[in-house]
Amino acid sequence: MKTMAELPEIDFKSKEYLSSPLETLAEYAKLFKVGQSERGVEILDYNLCRDTILDRRFGTGHPKLMKVLGMSDGPALNYKKNSISFHDRGETRRKLRIPLTQLMGPSGSERFRVDIKKVVESTFNDISENMNVDLIEVLCDQIPSKVYCYWLDAPQKDSEFVSRTSHIVQQVHTRDPATARDVSVGFEALLTYVDDRIEHSRRNLGDNLISDLIRATDEGYLTNDELRNWIVKLAEANTDNSSHQIAIAIIELSSRPEIWKTLGRDNTLVPQALREVMRYHPRSLSTSRETLENVNLDGYLIPRGEAVFPNIGAAHWNPSYFPAPEKFDINRPDKPTHLNFGGGIFSCIGRFAVTIEIEEVISFMVLNFPNFKITESAFSHSPMFTSVSTLKGCLSPKRVMKL
Repeated sequence: MKTMAELPEIDFKSKEYLSSPLETLAEYAKLFKVGQSERGVEILDYNLCRDTILDRRFGTGHPKLMKVLGMSDGPALNYKKNSISFHDRGETRRKLRIPLTQLMGPSGSERFRVDIKKVVESTFNDISENMNVDLIEVLCDQIPSKVYCYWLDAPQKDSEFVSRTSHIVQQVHTRDPATARDVSVGFEALLTYVDDRIEHSRRNLGDNLISDLIRATDEGYLTNDELRNWIVKLAEANTDNSSHQIAIAIIELSSRPEIWKTLGRDNTLVPQALREVMRYHPRSLSTSRETLENVNLDGYLIPRGEAVFPNIGAAHWNPSYFPAPEKFDINRPDKPTHLNFGGGIFSCIGRFAVTIEIEEVISFMVLNFPNFKITESAFSHSPMFTSVSTLKGCLSPKRVMKL
């Protein structure tokens, strides 16, 4: 068996990667299934990525991440240690997922759709027409944070704080120690905010997600700390990521006018179009894992405690699994599935609700803005994420239609 020292090198700082990350990952994947970079072991093959994501010999990678950032104490580390991010496998992780899996599964998330539609419609109504608008500021950041406020029975004006803070705490994934202080301050602010919302909702139980989680806590399914940590996790994991995925979807679909108009004529095609967006240009270019024991990866011995990164972008552009991966095809078969939301006990709890958010934004836009055009857009890519740094467009003419 080969050693890690023999793994081929991947350079995420190269001009090729920075300018064309998905194409570059696809080229690497033609040469080898497993490589290494400055951050750790890199998996490029679709099957190996999928299997590693599901394999319980691999943990989430968050304990190692906090060490890389140099966080040795404080509220942020205490939150992480007691959240699902630090529970790699076994009964504890399964128990923690049960209440959220029931409340935010396919049928549970569908009950949010009516209110998500209302959030989408009201957000668009607040945007002035005949303008070159900053869609990140007035739309993409607004929708997920407003939906989060709805889940917490919080005033919609709190969405600005939620959006700003979620962007800050997501810097934890940069693996840059220089971000540690900002991340810690962001988590402290978010923890305080969530404590206030829990206290308010305990006195005013209603028909909303936070009330359901409080009831689950009172019935013994969660501890008070677990309740708090799950509500923080929903902001940490979903709000920032959803904002960027909405922006990516708008860019990829509206830049193809024939597809945009097709969706406007038949918005039942929106879900399959979004599956292709997430395959073609995923928000998560990779996810992090840590070996919990010695593991054989494609003939290489990876020792316990090593950082391992299934590269979702490379997997999605592998022609062995997705013929002509460079082609954007909304009629592509739904198997194999995209890997954006993980899988098994490591799957994203909020994936169904997040998908509904994006569906409703795109459905509203293709119906009401059939001639929408982007005037300015820009992506930035790290080894971990696709981010949309700029997205501007004109939202006129507008049809007066509701979903």
